[in-house]
Amino acid sequence: MKRFESNGNDSLGLPLFLAGLGAGIAVTLLFAPRSGVATRRLIGGKVKDGQDWVKDKAAAAEDYVLSQGTEIRDRVKKVAELVGRA
Repeated sequence: MKRFESNGNDSLGLPLFLAGLGAGIAVTLLFAPRSGVATRRLIGGKVKDGQDWVKDKAAAAEDYVLSQGTEIRDRVKKVAELVGRA
């Protein structure tokens, strides 16, 4: 029996886990004892919640990247000034 060996690149772990989780939730909802209208409403609500979550995370990531970019730009300016003086 082969053992799974990680090559140190586990960057797909979380996305695959979330995809599997989403698929499991979708299958559960589709086979749940609800009417079609109630199930569609429930799925629509979950999708809306997911959209809001992604928007919040994207906004936070944008703020982080902008602040890091500004900090790096300022550091580069300082180094350029010091090099220009030498």
